[in-house]
Amino acid sequence: MEENRGKSFAQITLYNKLIKEMDDLYRVYAKNCNLSETAFWILYCIRGREEAFTQREICEYWFYTPQTVNSALKNMMEEGLLTLRAEEGNRKNKRIYLTEKGKETAERIVVPLMDAERRALAALGEQEEVFLQTMKKHTELFKEEITKLTEGAEPM
Repeated sequence: MEENRGKSFAQITLYNKLIKEMDDLYRVYAKNCNLSETAFWILYCIRGREEAFTQREICEYWFYTPQTVNSALKNMMEEGLLTLRAEEGNRKNKRIYLTEKGKETAERIVVPLMDAERRALAALGEQEEVFLQTMKKHTELFKEEITKLTEGAEPM
């Protein structure tokens, strides 16, 4: 039993190390492109979707706090990368749009990275779909486990 627990701990540790390494790859890439990590992910999601995002949608998409996204958006607007436009019928909800400079920046920074991601996944061959399905399933199961742990937990 203790041997299985040790093996399992080693596997979990390796898994977490790989996730942290992946996060670091993106963080360093963003930094090398003179972008904050948040600004990079905002450009990434805006570039990857047809319809414009709201600040709330970006928060939900990337699990950022509203303050983090608001700060990044403010900086990006000052740099001329994006603009906010109120929705028709709802002046409070603003959609985020790339300016020409923002589009050029996304094409120069985000698109080559997306291509690199696609090539790396494609190199997995037939394992690509299994890998993605397994990651998704693991995330769902882990979320359930965290919920169980925190439901009965005392507030700190």
